[in-house]
Amino acid sequence: MANISSGALDAIQTATIEDNQKKQKSSNDKYHFDKLKLFFGEDYYVHGIKISQPTIGDILDIGEAKFYTAISPFINNSTSIRLMLFNLGVENWCKVKDIEVYNLLSQIPEQDYSPLHLIFHDVNFLDYKIVPYTDENSEEQFGLYNPESNILLSENEYMEIAEYIRTIMNIHPKVEKAKGRTTRDWMRQEDQMNLSMKKPDDNSESNLLPIISALTNHPGFKYKLEELKQVKIYQFYDAVQRLQIYEQTHALMGGSYSGFCDTSKIDKEQFNFMREI
Repeated sequence: MANISSGALDAIQTATIEDNQKKQKSSNDKYHFDKLKLFFGEDYYVHGIKISQPTIGDILDIGEAKFYTAISPFINNSTSIRLMLFNLGVENWCKVKDIEVYNLLSQIPEQDYSPLHLIFHDVNFLDYKIVPYTDENSEEQFGLYNPESNILLSENEYMEIAEYIRTIMNIHPKVEKAKGRTTRDWMRQEDQMNLSMKKPDDNSESNLLPIISALTNHPGFKYKLEELKQVKIYQFYDAVQRLQIYEQTHALMGGSYSGFCDTSKIDKEQFNFMREI
């Protein structure tokens, strides 16, 4: 790797992150899901494939680690697995599409993907295999094809499914792209360093437990443990964010009335705990 000053690396990192945050926002805005239907846990359909939301109890029964591992092909993108791609001989992760990431991660030997039935009740999504095809504009694309049902999902339809799963699970992988090889090398080295510093038992830690513990011990949370098992995952994360907004609003109101907070430069919408999340 070429020698670059720490200041130059900081500048590259800042510019890269800012640029890709803009790109990521525009990418996510492409898919618009009915938030009210999401909140009530209604099924969603893409090309006739029904996508359902699991409840907290469903995830508890199947096992949190097993469930998150099973959905990882839909959650990850090339940025989040760029070190893996490099080790497989892929020099530039920026050119790898999300549908290719799905194809790679969904074919890991001895991996248990059975928890996907919590999301896809009527089909085995692993029956869909990646294939090249030519679209209506005569452009080469990747799609997912099920030979048994003779159904071809376009890349856009796959992305709609992936974004829906990311939305209900409140997980949106960051997107980092780098134009030059030097920057890519630096990012991969950073990933390698972070991996080497990771504790061996980090994967055994629960993502949901700290959140559930905080919520159930908060006086404003209405669900008891047994009731929480029946809550759909999107509604659960909505409750998490709404409670955070309520506490922030309450703190702002308290600060404004006490005179310790200058509210003149604060957006008035921040005082509305019923605002859109």
